[in-house]
Amino acid sequence: MKLTIREPFFVCIGFMFMLMLLLSMPIFAQGNIIFEVEDPLNDDYGPGTYLYPTNEAFHGEGFFDITYFSIEDMGKKYRLNFTFQNLNDPWNSKYGFSLPLIQLYFGKKGSGSVDLYQEGANIRLDPRYPWNRLLKISGWWVRAYTPEDNHDSLDFWDVENNPANIEDALVEVKDNQISIQLAKEIIGDLENAYVYILVGSYDPFGQDHFRDLKNSLSTWYFSDSGNSNLKFAPRILDVILPAHLDQKEVLSNFAEDYPVILPLIITPPAKTVIYLPILVLALLILVFFIVNKFRPKSYNK
Repeated sequence: MKLTIREPFFVCIGFMFMLMLLLSMPIFAQGNIIFEVEDPLNDDYGPGTYLYPTNEAFHGEGFFDITYFSIEDMGKKYRLNFTFQNLNDPWNSKYGFSLPLIQLYFGKKGSGSVDLYQEGANIRLDPRYPWNRLLKISGWWVRAYTPEDNHDSLDFWDVENNPANIEDALVEVKDNQISIQLAKEIIGDLENAYVYILVGSYDPFGQDHFRDLKNSLSTWYFSDSGNSNLKFAPRILDVILPAHLDQKEVLSNFAEDYPVILPLIITPPAKTVIYLPILVLALLILVFFIVNKFRPKSYNK
């Protein structure tokens, strides 16, 4: 079937109508990552002076060195991604990583608590940024808390039946990355929210499951021989801070009290704009070629 002279005309009208629709709305390349942040390599030493325990399970480096964190919107769920320099599993955990303990305190201004859920991390949260959801993650469980909960006062050994356990959390470990999918209502809406990202060493017997710190080298504890008074020394080995802050400087401020940690504001990554002038030009070129192809040819007699 051949196009008549009228058909290219209607093709042009159709393209112009589409162009008007496009000009009336913003056009973006959409992605499902709603927050992501990187952290420097080789900084899982707390304030810069901590040394690993001497037990063979800790022989190596980067076991607590978080280098990347992101949150993905999966529709009804969030996926949290944690990349470490070096994940290992010397104690054959349920999920495939034995050593790190991860705590995420989520909050919004105006509501929540400024106190840690339990003592153990040896830090303070910035009082301007209270929290209302806490995720605790180890190689054996993923748990969620609110400031009002008191689940950890239950039987210590009843790991499987802890009411804070997120039973349907999907945990995957691959290439030094931990990915966790969980229902959105567990964390809540993240618009105008912020998050504290803390990494310690998992100890099932430790206070709030953090491994303790000593002044001299130890088989099972971290050590800091450079500071004689460890009363307020943080048990945090790595923390992702706002870009203008230095981890060593923040975590070493424990001479008279626990160091104060600032959260990260959850800001979506910049969206890539598809520039309309380029789009308009491409459509006009397309219309030109269609009209030129099917217009009647003229012949000289």
